[in-house]
Amino acid sequence: MRVAVFTADPNLERSAWWRIVMETPGLSAVVVCRQVASRRPRDVLRRLRRNIAKHGLIFIPYRVGLLGASIVRRCLSRPGSEPHGGPSVPSETFESLDLHSAVVLEQVRAWQPDLGLSIGAPILRQALFRIPRLGTLNLHLGHVPEYRGAPPGFWELYTGARSIGATVHWVDEGLDTGPVVAAAQAPLYETDTLAQVEARARELGCRVLVGALRLVAAGTWVATPQPPGGRTFRFPTVKQRAILAFRLALRRWGRRIRDGRAMAKAAALLAWLVLCRPVRDLVRTLRRRHPVRVFTFHRVTALCRDHLTVSPDAFRKQVAYIRRYHTVVSLETGLDALRDGIRLRRPLAVLAFDDGYRNVWDLARSILARDALPACCFVCTGLVGTGERLSHDDGNPVRAHLDLMGWEELKALCDDGWTIGAHTVSHARLAGCTGETLQREIVQPRATIRTKLGCRVVAMAYPFGGRDDISAEGQAIVRESGYEACLSNFGGENYPHTDLMEVQRIDIGGDHDALGWRAWVHGCDLTRWRLRWARVFAEAPV
Repeated sequence: MRVAVFTADPNLERSAWWRIVMETPGLSAVVVCRQVASRRPRDVLRRLRRNIAKHGLIFIPYRVGLLGASIVRRCLSRPGSEPHGGPSVPSETFESLDLHSAVVLEQVRAWQPDLGLSIGAPILRQALFRIPRLGTLNLHLGHVPEYRGAPPGFWELYTGARSIGATVHWVDEGLDTGPVVAAAQAPLYETDTLAQVEARARELGCRVLVGALRLVAAGTWVATPQPPGGRTFRFPTVKQRAILAFRLALRRWGRRIRDGRAMAKAAALLAWLVLCRPVRDLVRTLRRRHPVRVFTFHRVTALCRDHLTVSPDAFRKQVAYIRRYHTVVSLETGLDALRDGIRLRRPLAVLAFDDGYRNVWDLARSILARDALPACCFVCTGLVGTGERLSHDDGNPVRAHLDLMGWEELKALCDDGWTIGAHTVSHARLAGCTGETLQREIVQPRATIRTKLGCRVVAMAYPFGGRDDISAEGQAIVRESGYEACLSNFGGENYPHTDLMEVQRIDIGGDHDALGWRAWVHGCDLTRWRLRWARVFAEAPV
């Protein structure tokens, strides 16, 4: 199948959209038709006058601010290595000031595409979108017919919507009015920012685009006409953007002011990070007494927000912060340091992912690959490649998108240097298992991973991982099953000569705020300390 991609995005070939297009089943060739803005002074001035007429003089400082932010991002960004990718497909690109010029139309006709794909393109006219044999699909980051137009996420927040959507539909003469091929929705949360909603829309769009391209490639797509009615939005004015920013800031600070305990906790964490943590770390450095910390993640996605989930943007910041204060090493290196009793002048960090969600493959992998950081992933072998979901995801509004990796993805991770570990067969709570069931949940995953991936299975991680989720019988079986280490999920740090069958981990989830997870990275958890002192006072004699 030959695909023509229509766009105005200068970075399309470096985006997730491009990877998805290149992995389309049956794809034989791709051509990118890109519309670029004219840089002639006359045209630049014409656009400036048009924007000032629409937004007022405030557009000038607004535009200068955008340009400054763009320059800063470009200076701070670092090129990184690309992760394991899909197949290589012949592609070519041509650019024009107008996608509907006679030259472009003639080139597209001569290329004879089977399918057109509009991703971030200007409004297409019939003379162009009718050329591909099957027609042209448009990726719209919004739910139709309620939110036609642009930009993604803004108008949903502005009008108080409860969800964000993504739609792939056939292009027709109207604006986002064509028959729908695939669509999906994700909830909006009270604490959402515009950047978080935009990221959620993009990730949802990736999933919808994958499904739509597979349906079209297989010839099994069904075009569903849109219901009558709906609303069409235009790009917001600077004033409307300022109004939304003010609303979101008022909502955010209103919550903080109403919650006095949160303010007190934030003050305590800030004081600890600024005053206590540097002194403690200096003493540990002088004594060569730094720990090995194992940081646990589960889902890396913008589609939902809960204690198991961090957004890609938050994950990127957390990894950068961990790297600033730790040396990130593989699981094997961290275990060797504990086993050999190595005295550390700098703390070691191990990055671990539980459950084997596919978004680890889609998102976390590429973030870590930019800096060639090692990681490990613990999987439930009875669920890998079956299409089943984890039971603790029941009731999640985006459960359909919380699928798990297959053996092919795990093999690619293994080839990229990741460590793959066991997480039982079915994510069972081991404290509730006995006899043959307990034996199977612990012993079988090690043999399955070795058979499927051909790699050494170093460790097992307990599901749930609390102290009450592990039985003495289960611990004994783990010690006898050939595992070199076993990881819990209750928080703590690990020092030289720690029992490798009781390695503690620090769980990084979405229930931590910006100060909370930074303190937690350094081993400070006010909740755990509060519970510990409450237990001490409760047990003290009266």
